[in-house]
Amino acid sequence: MTLEPNAIARNDNWSELYQLGENYRQQQQWQNAVIALERAVELKDDFFWSWHNLGDVYRQLQQWQKAVHAYRQATQLDPQFFWSWHNLGDVYRQLQQCEKAVHAYRQATQLDPQFFWSWHNLGDVYRQLQQWHNAISSYLQGIYLDPQHQLSYQKLGTAFKQEELEPVIQHYRQLSRQPPQGSIFQLYRAQPAKLIDLLDSLTQQHQTQAAIAVAYMVLEIQPVNTDVLSKLNQLLTQQQQLEQTIAKHQQQLDSSTSPLLTQAIAKPTTTKKRSLPGQIVLQSNRAIDLKQLNNLCLAVGWSNRPLNRLKKAIDHSLCYVAAWHIYREQQQLVGFARAITDGVFQATLLDIAVHPEFQGQGIGKAIVKSLLKQLNAAGVADITLYASPHMTDFYHRLGFVAQPHNLQWMLFSNSNKPET
Repeated sequence: MTLEPNAIARNDNWSELYQLGENYRQQQQWQNAVIALERAVELKDDFFWSWHNLGDVYRQLQQWQKAVHAYRQATQLDPQFFWSWHNLGDVYRQLQQCEKAVHAYRQATQLDPQFFWSWHNLGDVYRQLQQWHNAISSYLQGIYLDPQHQLSYQKLGTAFKQEELEPVIQHYRQLSRQPPQGSIFQLYRAQPAKLIDLLDSLTQQHQTQAAIAVAYMVLEIQPVNTDVLSKLNQLLTQQQQLEQTIAKHQQQLDSSTSPLLTQAIAKPTTTKKRSLPGQIVLQSNRAIDLKQLNNLCLAVGWSNRPLNRLKKAIDHSLCYVAAWHIYREQQQLVGFARAITDGVFQATLLDIAVHPEFQGQGIGKAIVKSLLKQLNAAGVADITLYASPHMTDFYHRLGFVAQPHNLQWMLFSNSNKPET
């Protein structure tokens, strides 16, 4: 059945209008669905499904405030329907109203504690609020329900890294020793095999600090588990080596005569002089010489790129950063990277290149950090890149983590702490 908007406005049969709106919704004819459902709630404002489905349609249209109103009406009419609460939490997340999102998701998890995404999304909101222990508990609950979602392990690892290792170990050993009634820690204590699986997954994903904490949790339950003791010893060794590497790297940076690059968004900034005469300047989103960019690609071993296609690639990028070596009146492009994104959730860093003659001077680090800053300002949460295996340590130090079974794909999350 299809009616023109004027016919819908004249129709006084709310049930018929509701069914019409539902048909439009299933056909993804969102605008028509809105017209029919709005008329249905106008005629009868106490029918739960009209409000809930109207909220779904507003959500599809990204009309967030209207979606909030519809879902709130739905939760008042039927406070026991968890989908309304979960969807309301999603909409509050879009509006960056984190405290309200927490309330909605917690209502959803109480009504249906078996739904993975409510726990996962609740963890994301707690992470935005920097309530790290609550985020950890939420991610643990989600992983317990569905251990197949790899991104949860990465976010869990990030949350574990927000404090020094020693207090983290003490806190979670205590929770494992005396878990609160009805908590996820009580579930894991009753099923240590799941905790060991979690330990293995975190280890595979190089989430060392989280894996160490979980290993101690296991040992609170199974103190003579020799396999876990052996894994813990390896993890502690890795952590010590990582800390030593970071400290050594920082010491080298502090004492190096290489220029410490600064980022330039509004205008270029210069660095201290380096061994070669001249200076390095970073510029963001300024006009770029395509011939020099192609020459840079060739210098790092990439194939020749037609200039018209290079221009199209840049035009379709959200942002890009170029590093120039300036000497007298000559400018040479010595570094470049760009980011593509959906503008909301995901972004990928591409074409990260530094001329071989200028590598080892901190240029690549400065370029990547400049792009991350711009993406963070745009509200993009998850940032990926493709890295050659020999470059993974470099990107680890900038806050990226390797993906399981594929060390070339790495993920950066806003709450990761990049190296300073």
